[in-house]
Amino acid sequence: MRKMIKAILFVFITMCITVQVSADIPLRVVVNGDKVDFPDAQPFIDENGRTQVPVRFVSEALGAEVGWNGEAKEVTVELNSRKVVLTIDKKDYKINNQSYQMDTVALLLESRTFVPIRFVSEALGAEVGWDEKVKTVYINLDPNASPEPLPTAEPQAGNVSYYDGIAFNDVTDVDEYGRIEPEKAKDFLLKLASQLAFVKEDGKYYIECDYPEIPDGYKWFLGIRIFDKDGSNIGYTPLTRLPGAKIPSEGEFKKEALLININTIDFYNIVISVENAENEKTGILNIVYGKERTDIWTAFVPKGRVSDNYYEEYTDTFDFNRMFQW
Repeated sequence: MRKMIKAILFVFITMCITVQVSADIPLRVVVNGDKVDFPDAQPFIDENGRTQVPVRFVSEALGAEVGWNGEAKEVTVELNSRKVVLTIDKKDYKINNQSYQMDTVALLLESRTFVPIRFVSEALGAEVGWDEKVKTVYINLDPNASPEPLPTAEPQAGNVSYYDGIAFNDVTDVDEYGRIEPEKAKDFLLKLASQLAFVKEDGKYYIECDYPEIPDGYKWFLGIRIFDKDGSNIGYTPLTRLPGAKIPSEGEFKKEALLININTIDFYNIVISVENAENEKTGILNIVYGKERTDIWTAFVPKGRVSDNYYEEYTDTFDFNRMFQW
């Protein structure tokens, strides 16, 4: 708990959270109370944090019909008055011939069509829930109830641009203060985390990072603090005055680390945010990694406030081994 408290103080979080590494629980999908069986290809969480499932088994559990156009690489799911069409490797999709956009894509893997289950289920009028503790997607659909009205068709107001594969709408993904909305900020923060690593080469220790592209008018903040077992620490930020510990806030860098003793490192704490040049951030990604693997945690805190008593944890899906190679 001592290590966790120090880490949380570093990012101005004041609640105490004890983190345990949970067992590797397989993903499950439950439709109207019944578990869906996947005889071969299994559900998984993709790089965008979306649960991908083989479309046929879940669709059949919902009572929907599935069609496939191999030439166009389109999968069609129909139920009652709804027809959903997705194209492999495309973020654009259609509901009743109206165009929409996802933040991920449908996939063709090992002769199975995988679709992001939330988008498809909600398009059919179902309610979708996620229980992180048991890694289960819950889908509920009342066949006798009228589905919710379709949302306004895309394109919405604003212009959509892509930054390292992340779709960004300069109107709908921004709040009234010009800050990136928390859900979109989360996408950017996880992208940066996937491009940050602590590596060892030729007996030397480096921090390397390739900042993803972000929209004009926004800037990155990356803070890295490495704690020693004796309580001392070194902080790497774009703002520090410590000689040798200043890191860039954009572009790509590979910096040789100032280490007290590699063998006495206690834990790492990493804070990532993206903010408007004139306003505060809308969310923090906080990563804690204990060398003894007792304290391990990755969480997104919307708007950087704990007063909301909410955070979204990614501990079980985060690739700690890729990031921490020292």
